Amino acid sequence: MSALVAAPGKKTTARPDRATTRPALRPLATPGARMARLPFLIVLIAAFGLGMAGLLLLNTTLQNQEFEARRLNSQASQLTYVQDDLESQLQTVSSPGSLAQKAYAQGMRPNVHPAFLVLPDGTVKGDAETTKGTEMRYLAPGTGEQLTAERAAAEAAEKAAKAAKAAAATAAPAPTPGAASSTAPSTPASTPQPTPSR
Repeated sequence: MSALVAAPGKKTTARPDRATTRPALRPLATPGARMARLPFLIVLIAAFGLGMAGLLLLNTTLQNQEFEARRLNSQASQLTYVQDDLESQLQTVSSPGSLAQKAYAQGMRPNVHPAFLVLPDGTVKGDAETTKGTEMRYLAPGTGEQLTAERAAAEAAEKAAKAAKAAAATAAPAPTPGAASSTAPSTPASTPQPTPSR
């Protein structure tokens, strides 16, 4: 059987006509004036300009901060070099050789007969003797350049003394006994004087 056939016992109602049930048309109110395009474009351009100005300001600020960071990194590197140099100078000044040189310059001399103090009981080991400063002359401290210069000066003085002795020996020969009687006092030879021309 077909589905279009109505089932027995049910009443079919007729559909109402759509044309008769439609509401009546009525006139609408006139629409309001639409917003003009020019103010909208001005607002859009202003927002775009403000965004570009903000991006430019942000970019400039970031570049300035990058330059400042580079400058500070360079300054930190230079200060690191200065710190290393000062630490090197401190190690040089506080080295035993430098301290010995400064002590020697102030008149302190090494003691060849030291005495030692034992701290727990306070006893002194050894015989303490005063030093004259002449016991260990070869321990005069100094820098390598200073010691080299002193050594060169001593060698130059020794060579000059030897040269002076050699010059004195050759300048005054020993007189022979026969030559002393034959020598007569000599008069200086007359030398002709040039006559001035008129």
